[in-house]
Amino acid sequence: MKRSHEEVADRRKLLISILQDLEVSNVKTLSRKLNVSEMTVRRDCSVLSEMGQIRQSFGKIELLPLDDSQLVASEPIEHIKKCLAKEAASYVDDRDTVFINTSSTAVQALAYLKDKAISLLTNNTTVIGMEHNPKSAIILSGGEIRYPKQALSGDIAMESFSAARSDISIIGCSGLALSTGISTSVMHEARINSKIIENSGKLVVVADYRKIGKSSNFTIGEISDIDTLITDTFADQACLTAIEKQGVRVIQVPT
Repeated sequence: MKRSHEEVADRRKLLISILQDLEVSNVKTLSRKLNVSEMTVRRDCSVLSEMGQIRQSFGKIELLPLDDSQLVASEPIEHIKKCLAKEAASYVDDRDTVFINTSSTAVQALAYLKDKAISLLTNNTTVIGMEHNPKSAIILSGGEIRYPKQALSGDIAMESFSAARSDISIIGCSGLALSTGISTSVMHEARINSKIIENSGKLVVVADYRKIGKSSNFTIGEISDIDTLITDTFADQACLTAIEKQGVRVIQVPT
């Protein structure tokens, strides 16, 4: 009899929990602690490695940092984020006015918009070093620069977004759950993100599987505010079904 999806998910959560305690382990140890075969552990680790949660090398198995603020990026997660960004870019039309927040995923959509002339308003200073269509207008919101994200915040940034309306906005978040809506972990960006959502024509949210069903410190919008959610195939299906029932179009991008 095949194990249910819930049993597999619970086992993989336990595997992650064990690695949090041990920091570094191996297949034999994990097999013993989980009371499953070494083949099952290898299969689980292969999936978790593809998801960017663990690293396997020379027989060692260890966790990778999952927080976007970490300096060390997981290659699988970076690949997922690029796939989400590319999909998000396909919703932008030539001559659109676009809002993008400080999300490292959302800003990557610009790499796929170089063939379109857009008017961009953002508080994400990383756009300065990116290549843009020479006919595009790139506008920084102004405000106080906060590190390490190099995000613009404060009253000046708030005023910029308050005075404008987008045709489409592409934003990322720290969490997406029915109980707490769209949420962020950064207090100084919360008001600005809320204003971006309020003044958006269409709202596209890019959120990898780590954000789905999760809650963070500050709610910036309701699930029903979202027009399109772009996520990956690793995201919790039950959560996505519940989100769809709120009238959100959910796109799962193959990675």
